[in-house]
Amino acid sequence: MPSVLADMHVPPAVRRWGTRLGLAIVVAMVIGYLPGQVLQRDPRTVTLERQLGELETEEGVLTGDNAELLRAIEALRSDVGAIEARARADLGMAYPDELVLRIAPPAGQVTP
Repeated sequence: MPSVLADMHVPPAVRRWGTRLGLAIVVAMVIGYLPGQVLQRDPRTVTLERQLGELETEEGVLTGDNAELLRAIEALRSDVGAIEARARADLGMAYPDELVLRIAPPAGQVTP
C-alpha cells in the first residue's frame, strides 16, 4: 500500500486554469441564453421583418386571385353558360330576337 504524503495537493496552476475554464463556460452559457429582447434589436431587422410580413400577405392575396382566374379560364373553356354571361357583361352582346333596354343613370351620377 502506497503511503500518503502530506504534501499531495493540486498544483496552483491546475487550480487557476480549472477556475478560468469554469468561468469561461459560465460566461459562454450566459451569453448563449440571453434573451433576444434584452439586447437592442437592429431597426433594419424590424423593418425587414415588417416588409416580409406585408409581402407574405400580398402573396396570399395574389395566390387567391390567381386561383380564381384559373377557375374562370377553365369555365370559359368548357361552360357555355359562363361564355354567354361573359359575352353579355363585357361585350354587351344579345341574341338577335332579344330586346335590350338601356336605362340612363340619374343625373350627376357617373357610371364606371
